[in-house]
Amino acid sequence: MASQRNGTNGINTLAQSIQIAIAVASLPLLWSKIATADTFNMSFVHGSENRSSARAVAQGESMPPGTYPFDIYLNLSQVDHKRITFHHVGEKAASLPCLKAGDLLSYAIKLPKTLPEDRCVDLPAVIPGASVTYDAAIQQIDISVPQNMMEQRARGAVPVSLYDEGINALFANYTVNYSKNNYRHKDTDDTEYTFAGLNSGLNVGPLRLRNNSTFDKQSGSSGNWNSIATWAETDIVPWRSRLAAGQASTSNSVFNSFQFRGVQLSSVDEMLPDSLRGYAPVVRGVAATNARVEIRQNGYIIYSANVAPGPFEFNDIFPYSNNGDLSVTVNEADGTHKNFTVAYSSVANMLREGIWNFQFTAGKYHSGNGGYQPELLQGTVALGTKYNLTPYGGVILAEHYRSAAVGVGKNLGELGAVSVDGSISDTDLANGDSKQGQSFRFLYSKSLNQVGTTFQLAGYRYATSGYYDLSDAVRERSNWKNGIYADDYWDPTDVKPGEATHQESKKRTRYSSRYGNKRQRVELSLNQQLWTGASLYANVSHQNYWGDSGSDRTIQVGYNDVYKNISYGAYWQDTHSQYGYSDHSINFIVSIPLGWGNDSNSTTANVSMAHSKQSGNSYNTGISGTLLDDHRMNYAVSTGHTRSSDQNSNLNLGYSSSVANVDGSYSYSRRYQQMGVGVAGGLLLHSGGATLSQPLQNTFMLIEAKDAKGVRLENQPGVAIDRFGYAVVPSANPYRLNYVALRTSDFGPGLDVPVASKQVVPVEKAIVKVAFDTFKGVSLLIHSRLANGDYPAMGASVFNAEGRNSGTVGLNGDVYVSGVKPGETLTVRWGTAADRQCVLPIPESIGNQQVTMGYQDITLECQGR
Repeated sequence: MASQRNGTNGINTLAQSIQIAIAVASLPLLWSKIATADTFNMSFVHGSENRSSARAVAQGESMPPGTYPFDIYLNLSQVDHKRITFHHVGEKAASLPCLKAGDLLSYAIKLPKTLPEDRCVDLPAVIPGASVTYDAAIQQIDISVPQNMMEQRARGAVPVSLYDEGINALFANYTVNYSKNNYRHKDTDDTEYTFAGLNSGLNVGPLRLRNNSTFDKQSGSSGNWNSIATWAETDIVPWRSRLAAGQASTSNSVFNSFQFRGVQLSSVDEMLPDSLRGYAPVVRGVAATNARVEIRQNGYIIYSANVAPGPFEFNDIFPYSNNGDLSVTVNEADGTHKNFTVAYSSVANMLREGIWNFQFTAGKYHSGNGGYQPELLQGTVALGTKYNLTPYGGVILAEHYRSAAVGVGKNLGELGAVSVDGSISDTDLANGDSKQGQSFRFLYSKSLNQVGTTFQLAGYRYATSGYYDLSDAVRERSNWKNGIYADDYWDPTDVKPGEATHQESKKRTRYSSRYGNKRQRVELSLNQQLWTGASLYANVSHQNYWGDSGSDRTIQVGYNDVYKNISYGAYWQDTHSQYGYSDHSINFIVSIPLGWGNDSNSTTANVSMAHSKQSGNSYNTGISGTLLDDHRMNYAVSTGHTRSSDQNSNLNLGYSSSVANVDGSYSYSRRYQQMGVGVAGGLLLHSGGATLSQPLQNTFMLIEAKDAKGVRLENQPGVAIDRFGYAVVPSANPYRLNYVALRTSDFGPGLDVPVASKQVVPVEKAIVKVAFDTFKGVSLLIHSRLANGDYPAMGASVFNAEGRNSGTVGLNGDVYVSGVKPGETLTVRWGTAADRQCVLPIPESIGNQQVTMGYQDITLECQGR
């Protein structure tokens, strides 16, 4: 007879659940008594098979022989996910996992070299102090190995065995914006503007196909559809590299970056653990005793390790900043301390000792402006070596152009870090001349921790007028028209209201008998920390040209500070282009958090004022913030004044749902009225159907959780399982562990998810599928009895019709199961013989008894098979 427990009996439900948990948890202690006390009465467990079942459950080992997918953890870190075979060994009652020597070696465990790689290893017998346990409920194997029996690996290294290439799928990532401007001037027409961006792709095995396209249309003109880039790529993991074919761009580590159409093989820094990316010095020292070494940067501990007496070295330091000396403390066992400093600064093209970077490109130069597109070959290489040196170099061979570069980066200790390189070029000009020249580049970086200063300088000197970089050589031929150079440009000061700056402003052309290739470029960045929350910064860039008196210049100087949660800042900017355009501006910004709503930081008042030579005086004041749970809605309301529009008012709203992001805007002044709307999102086509999502990034995940409609994902605002059982997490970190979890507080009655969180390691641009086992049905506490009045054996496993292990028999035949469907049959097994099994027929009537929480009590006879 069944009886229902509802929300009013929550306390009883909790109490009974605790009783069951205590009964199951007491089994290990019970077995300990069985194993250690000869006088213990074993008669309470009947039969040897029953005792075997009790022993297996008490040890957490109730896995029947077979092959199952398991996550494998080594010293608390996941190292693999694979199918593991379980089998009986000797007299052991429980099944043991077969861990092969080859796999254990790949996990960096030290094993005798005589072990065949395909042999199952009894790890505790081979390595004293090692242990292997598993949890069948969450399909996880935990391996513990003493640290001295582990091969040294870089901190944060993710085993390649965890890399997931993802599923075969097709996706489209879209952005659509529409705006309409109504002007109140007789000489200005109303305008409408539509823009659509589409990034689409197809993943087939390890191959990724991608296309980026745009569409734009303005009033009075036809729409323009442009396919900007199409390419295919795949990772070559053993080489830590990527092969791409189609349209892409080169790096700027040796030569200036440019776009091309062709093929490229390049190393991938992202495959390295964080502790080996970029540059950091090797920290060496000597310990007198068993010591703990701590390394600090800017007062924060960034590394700590225990070392044995004698010399030590660390080559996997991961500094938080590219500049800032490392303070090393050796804490000896006798209580004494030794301190020393390792000076540290880095420039962009420096590498750690032993790390290679390379890139090889073959194809045709590509520019969105069309024109001359020469065929080319480019190769660059860099190697981190001893003595904090990084030599690097490269070669470009193209139609009518040749160039080579060589240089070296060096950490100078307390003096900072510097790299110097030189380049030569040989260019065939469009007018028939041939030009040769040299160029030198100087990069410098230094951090002064004591005074909070970070300084970076980049200097480019094209020593002779005959030096052309590749982009200059291409533009020289593209601009050559009938014996003269025609250089097109747009004047940003000549724009009518409502016109797009680059599309509708007047195009200008400057004619010259000589092409003005670059002569000199300087870039300076300075950041000074003044006190807590306050900083002063300056950025300067300047470039001039051979045979041209014009130059490009940008100067920014700014100050930011915080006073009692009020943030404020000011910055001055000066710009000048080689075509004569110039502007000077000064800007002030204040941000004040308001204590509205549950989150005191969700609403902010903002005030800004500016003066510009070109735009005049302007100001704006308003409030902005977020609404709803997970801050899914954002808003901004403001009013302001500009010279071109007089007083204006603005409203902006945005909303993030699980299927798209939507935004709208409205602006009003006595001169114009503007309305806009936009939507951005993604569409994923996969073997399970079609799933809408928020805007997609390069790498993302498909979540499957059947019968879990409405359940949200932890730390993913707006993402929830749809009615088909799917959701898309729009971004993931490639080559890193990504944690995915269902929000258990959203689980409704009858939903059982044995494992509600998982970890995956996607490769770049993979679409990884994360499937959660979900069971929708009724939760039952079954009081079971055999036909003769006895109980099924304690520790017996309960399986549903699909073979899922749904529960374990506890004391007095009680078993708790969830996700049970009305009318199905459960099988109880405590042995292999027919008389060691029985079935529990679940009545159809339990489906008619609705409960909002808890479970149902039911008494059933376990019938013979």
